[in-house]
Amino acid sequence: MIDRPDVPLDGRRFATIPPLIVLALIPLLFAVPEFVDSGTVVYLTTGVLLVQALLLIICARFPGLVLAGITAADSALFILDPGNTSAGLAVPLAVYVLRRALPRRAAAQRIIPLGLVSMTIAAAIGSGGELVAAGEIPLGIARGLLLYLLPWVIAEVIIGRTQLVQALTERAEMAEREQELAARHAVQEQRTMIARELHDIAAHHLTGIIVSAQAASALTQTDPPGQRRYLQAVQSDARSALENLRRTVGLLRADEESTASRAASLNDLPQVIEAALARGTRVQLHESGEAWSLGPVAGVVVIRGIEEALANIAKHASGAEARLTVRWEPHRLSLEITDDGAAGTAPTLPASGYGLTGLRERLALVHGTLEAGASGTGWRTAFSVPREHAAREGESA
Repeated sequence: MIDRPDVPLDGRRFATIPPLIVLALIPLLFAVPEFVDSGTVVYLTTGVLLVQALLLIICARFPGLVLAGITAADSALFILDPGNTSAGLAVPLAVYVLRRALPRRAAAQRIIPLGLVSMTIAAAIGSGGELVAAGEIPLGIARGLLLYLLPWVIAEVIIGRTQLVQALTERAEMAEREQELAARHAVQEQRTMIARELHDIAAHHLTGIIVSAQAASALTQTDPPGQRRYLQAVQSDARSALENLRRTVGLLRADEESTASRAASLNDLPQVIEAALARGTRVQLHESGEAWSLGPVAGVVVIRGIEEALANIAKHASGAEARLTVRWEPHRLSLEITDDGAAGTAPTLPASGYGLTGLRERLALVHGTLEAGASGTGWRTAFSVPREHAAREGESA
């Protein structure tokens, strides 16, 4: 099993930033007069820093070897010039990159031994070249903790935060995908419902054609063979249309059994109000204007829209009182369903809008419009269908 890092490392960034930080230290050292006047220490320190900068370039690819080399260079400078910690800056950079590049266990196997070696050398050499029982040992330990433990802890914190952000991002993406799938499923359910109702309407009309054609065939008086052949063709075409419709809609239906039951319409409004009352929603009906004939599709769309609005009230504002306003205008039918929000919690816009999406699709069949949103302490759903499209089939029937 491959031991992978906790968080993927950006190799290009860590191949440029740490070396530049170490190289930036060189001109700062030359700005110190004591350093410039230190003789061969200038060349020794500069050479060690250049070597460490070169090693840091490949630190992301070979973090363990680079940390060992940088630790060796730091210890060599500390031994050759006791107390010189100029090369210590590269150590925490290498430790940080190593922890980011390797898993915690693999990183610990490299950091801890090298840190102990560095602390031992610092405590033993110190600034006077001898082991001081009470002075250099604490300083050596503090130097080791500062150069090895602190960057390790910083790397752990950053890795933890990065993992948390990734987890939250993945959770949000997963929730978004689930919401999208749920919305598609809900829309598909609405389309299936529409397909079933349209199938019932078409099946009813096509069955009537077949029955009428059969009756006409039985009553023919003149040219019985020719008339009968014509009517038989009508019957055959009607049966084929019915079969093709059933086969097509059957792709969306859960069952293949079709019935020629009456399509839902505004005539079912009393039953819808009774069903809402059974769910705990009182409905006040206000109707105005002179009613005109609705086509079958428009009738289904309107009654289903009312059912959806009342169902939402029962779901989100249980116990609220609803007001249903039906206005028969000369050029359109307008409906408005509101509630008083008496359930105690103000309705909020649904996150997915599944019911509204399905209702909007239904209204599109008859060129209708939809408005939905909070209204005072309650919720308002309003939609309308133009008479030109809503009554066309009903008037021609």
